[in-house]
Parts: sequence; structure tokens; C-alpha cells
Amino acid sequence: MFYGCNVVNEGLRVKLYPDKVMRDKFNQSLGNARFVWNNLLTEYQETFELFKQHGYTKLKCNQTTFNTMLTMLKKQYPFLYKSESSSLQQVYRDLLQAFNGFFNNTSNYPKFKSKKNPKNGFRIQNNNNIKITNNTIVLPKLGKVHYRTSPQYKQLLKESKINNVTIKKEHNHYYAVFNIETEKRPMKKTGKTVGIDLGIRTLATLSNGLKITNLDTTHEDKMIKKYHRILSRKKYNSKRYNKTLKTLGKWIQRKNNRIKDAYHKLSHYLVKNYDIICMENLDIKELFQDTDLSSSLQSIAWRKLVDMIKYKCEWYDKKFIQINRWFASSKNCSQCGYYYKDLGDKKEWTCPNCQTHHDIDINAAKNIQNEGLNLLIDDPLVNLRNWGDSTAILLSWESTGP
Repeated sequence: MFYGCNVVNEGLRVKLYPDKVMRDKFNQSLGNARFVWNNLLTEYQETFELFKQHGYTKLKCNQTTFNTMLTMLKKQYPFLYKSESSSLQQVYRDLLQAFNGFFNNTSNYPKFKSKKNPKNGFRIQNNNNIKITNNTIVLPKLGKVHYRTSPQYKQLLKESKINNVTIKKEHNHYYAVFNIETEKRPMKKTGKTVGIDLGIRTLATLSNGLKITNLDTTHEDKMIKKYHRILSRKKYNSKRYNKTLKTLGKWIQRKNNRIKDAYHKLSHYLVKNYDIICMENLDIKELFQDTDLSSSLQSIAWRKLVDMIKYKCEWYDKKFIQINRWFASSKNCSQCGYYYKDLGDKKEWTCPNCQTHHDIDINAAKNIQNEGLNLLIDDPLVNLRNWGDSTAILLSWESTGP
């Protein structure tokens, strides 16, 4: 271990190439995990109905309750023994977490899982029984499966402690996502701070005037709509249906991979170049209630970008600050603090008090930066300020065909 390194949990995703026997084992484990989830959820609902007859309004389960239910299910359905035991135990842990989120009003009521869902998975805990070689992964009770990744990732998998591995099936492709403990060296301090205003017209506007446009996924969106339309005319589970579904999955995966790649590059750029990153704490769930914006927000995937910036700041010893979502970042003048209540839909405005001309997005980013630094007024990093210039530079990604 290197001095000054941060030990962090990192997700490492590799693609699997199972043969027919291993695919059947994977599908069996995926089906068993889905079966256990649905049965436990059904048992809970039936039990809750009995409690409601006696005046109870809530029924909270704990890990012991669900573990007992799982034991009873195994005795009733022997095919569950074909799955690795920790993968089924993880199911009720996930269900318990879902119920806790529901009771705390942070998530919706848990839903039943469907076989038609294009994404399914199960998780196996590592009890020193997951083995990694150059080309294969040995999984308990499942056996050996081939995988492919970069030489750097192979080396990292061999050297790092593996906590668990999640086997995922996405659009008929199989992946292994390893949760590993690894070391991250803090990035060099730059003495710079930045405020970031997220938007719909422009993905992100930085307080120094840098504007980053939205990733252009027009071509992918067009192809996804096309194959959704074709799929709706096919007979379910027919050969042509499955062939079209596979093509649709490729386009969805292509779009997701492009967004993920672009956001990883952008978040790395921000964390590398700035010591303090200030952003708004947006209520994205509430924004999705607006039907006019929901489709745009789903394509932009703000939460994915914010989460990447947040955990990379923790990895590389940088500061990440989120200000109150109700802070009037657009209507306040970043120079004198004047509140301009008649902003409306204007993209630019001039402050009546100090006559400063503002681009609405750049002004919002500067106010977010100022407010974030005020929250860190006692932190020594606050003195490392560099406001940059006001030159607007557009960074864009082109969408191309296959």
C-alpha cells in the first residue's frame, strides 16, 4: 500500500462469453433470484393483509424474517438449491433495502420482477471461492466462464480484494461486475474552483464560461424508436421477434455506452482540473413529473453524471459541494447580488443595479460557485480561487451510424 492512498470500493465490469451449458446455469440462477424476490414479496403482502384486519397500518420485516421465509421456500422448491446460496440471500437483502426506502419515503413500493425485463442479475459474495485467471473466472457452484477485458483490468482483478460479483444479463449479453477494494492516489492540487449549472439546452455550464453541449444521440434514438415499432408488430417470442429484440438491444446498449463513456471523460476532466466542484442539489425525481421534460431528462441522465463527479471527488481527495436546490442561482446578479425577479424565459439579461450583462447559464454557474465557497468559508482550500475567464467554448460529440 502506498502512503497517502485512499482505499475505495470500485465496480469493475467485464464481458462474459459463456457456452451453452454456462448460459443455462446463468439463466437458472437469474430465474431463481427472480422467483425468490416475487415469492417473498407475495408472502409479505399476504401477511400484511392479515395484519390490516387487526388495525395495523405498517408491517416491517427484518433480515431474520426473510431468511426464514427463504429457508421454507428452499424446502418447498428444491430447484433453488441449484443457485449459489449467497445469491439468494442477497435477494432478500435487496428486498429489505427496497422496503426501507419505501417506509422512509425515498423510493416507491417494491415491484414484482418480470422475465421480460431486458436487464436481470444476481450477486455472489466472495468467500475465497471466486478465482480469476488470465482468461477465465471460476464462480462457486457455476463453474468456469471465459471473459474478456483490458490487460490493466486483468491485473487489477488479480491484485485487488474482491468483495462480490454481480452477474448481469443485458439484452442477451452477459457481464460480470466485480466490487473490489483498490487504492487511488490523490490527484495533484490545482488551486482552482468551479461552479457547474446543469441544463437541458446545454448539458453543463461552468463558472469560467466553458459550455458543454449535450451528447448527440439523435441517430441512436431514431433507431431505437424504429425497432420498437417493428417489435410491436411481431408475435411474442417468435424467431423474428427475438431477432428484432436482439437488434433493439444493440442500439440501446450503444446509446448507453456512448453516454457512459462521455460522462466518464467529462467527470475525470473536472476532477483533474478543479479542487472544489460546486453543483446544485437538484430534485430529479420531481422534475420527471413534468411530462414535457421527462423524455429530455431521461436522455440527458443528469444523475449519472452527478454520481460520477461525486465518487471521483471522494477517490481523488477533491471537494464536492451541493447547494440548496431552492437557491435562486439564475435570478441573482453574480457581481452585486441584485435579485432580478422579472427574468422569465430570457437567456441573457443586464443587471439594473450594476449594468453587468449576463448569460443566464454562466451567471447561474458563478452564483453556484460563490454559494458553495460560502459553505466552505472556514476551509483552507477556499483561498485557492481561480475564477478563469468568460470565454464560452462548446464541446460536443457527434452521433454517427454503425
